[in-house]
Amino acid sequence: MTLRVGLVGAGPWASMSTGPMLAAGPDTTLAGIWARRPEAVRELAGRLGVPAVDRFEALLDACDAVAFAVPPDVQAQLAPVAAAAGRHLLLEKPLASTVEDAERIAAAADAAGVVTQLQLTNRWTAAVDRFLADVRGSRPRVLTADFVGSAALPGSPFATPWRRPDRALYDVGPHVLDLLEAAAGPATVVHARTSGAVTAVTLEHEGGAVSTATLSVATPGARGPLRCEAVTDDGRVVLADPGAEDRTAVRRRVTGDLAAAVAAGRSPAIDVRHGLRLQRLLAAVERRTREDPR
Repeated sequence: MTLRVGLVGAGPWASMSTGPMLAAGPDTTLAGIWARRPEAVRELAGRLGVPAVDRFEALLDACDAVAFAVPPDVQAQLAPVAAAAGRHLLLEKPLASTVEDAERIAAAADAAGVVTQLQLTNRWTAAVDRFLADVRGSRPRVLTADFVGSAALPGSPFATPWRRPDRALYDVGPHVLDLLEAAAGPATVVHARTSGAVTAVTLEHEGGAVSTATLSVATPGARGPLRCEAVTDDGRVVLADPGAEDRTAVRRRVTGDLAAAVAAGRSPAIDVRHGLRLQRLLAAVERRTREDPR
């Protein structure tokens, strides 16, 4: 039996990624789409051959789980409502715009006992699996990572009102910070500074490793990808390009794990609580950038 998932959102990411991923199956079926722009909903629903829903409550009635492809402040408003209705959650990163809103999502999911999964898509790639296995098999000492792109610049299909040049930390930061902590353990922020459209972060990890991250969504001509290199006691470990992998296979891993988690009644490790920890780390980085705003 496939998992019926309702999609909230009809923007670029919903249209190019989340919607087609859920509609493709085989472990999920797209039960319907709702968003605050009816014309965008009708266009996307028609293209994917699924119902266009005119009310959020009607979407909840039609599905077992809800996937979000909306700005974080919208997700923060609607995810607790979906959880209270007993719907499992496929959540976007970051969870919310503030730690307090992220905490409300987590509390609602916990109270309802629903399964949650966070859309950190790179964590479902074979490249990241291999990188983490190799780094964890030794002792990491220094890690460097960056995600430098141009998604917020005019002309990009992802240049939505939420994705502004000054929001790289909350846009691509979750991918980078999550990978660094997964490789070297929980981290505290040592230094952070934003210069123009670029944010640089230095972290110290519990195991003693030090890492640096460079983030931008407004660097002309840059297209990523997520990059990371670790210097360990056994040598260098370099992350292969996660974006070079077959997107269909990666998406099937995401939806397959979600359906399996719902069937088992147990959230995967990359769940709402994982997202809440990332939210707190993002907030700590932001505070440091404000302390040294030069």
